[in-house]
Amino acid sequence: MLSHIAFALSAVAVTCILLLSFAAAVFKKFQFWPPPAKESWQHRTFMALFRVFLYPLIALSVLTFELLEGTRAIVQYSAGAVLFLIGFGLAFRITFQMGWRNAFGEERGLKTSGWFAWSRNPIYVVTWVGLAGWALMANALPVTILLLCWALLYLGAPFFEEPWLEGRYGNEYRDYKARVPRFI
Repeated sequence: MLSHIAFALSAVAVTCILLLSFAAAVFKKFQFWPPPAKESWQHRTFMALFRVFLYPLIALSVLTFELLEGTRAIVQYSAGAVLFLIGFGLAFRITFQMGWRNAFGEERGLKTSGWFAWSRNPIYVVTWVGLAGWALMANALPVTILLLCWALLYLGAPFFEEPWLEGRYGNEYRDYKARVPRFI
């Protein structure tokens, strides 16, 4: 029962994020991500929805966990743990290097060096690695479905962020965009 509630909460939250993002894509005057300001309803709504997505997802991962046995388990859990730690470890590191506030929609300067010299969205790329590791460790279809939704969010996010970045940083961003790939 608790696992169904956790899945439902997480699924509803990520669906709301996806629908608001879709609305922003369809209606040009409607902006959701990046938010226009930290104090905006968009920022508060995104942060609340992402937390309602993430916390039940973590709970669901614990509630649905079933220990595998044998060599397959050792390989799967080891690979999952390595991918999880590398992916999310790098995501946090890159986010802190970029600046937490910059990562969440505040205009704090265009980052083009370090990891950003290789990818315009290195946080999303390494998070995908972490999500793959999480899916391997959780070994549960409902968790994997939600993790795929998260990956989908990060696949679409650059398409909303790029016009915003171009509007804020102009030619500097267009030059950067021309020389550095979106993902890898």
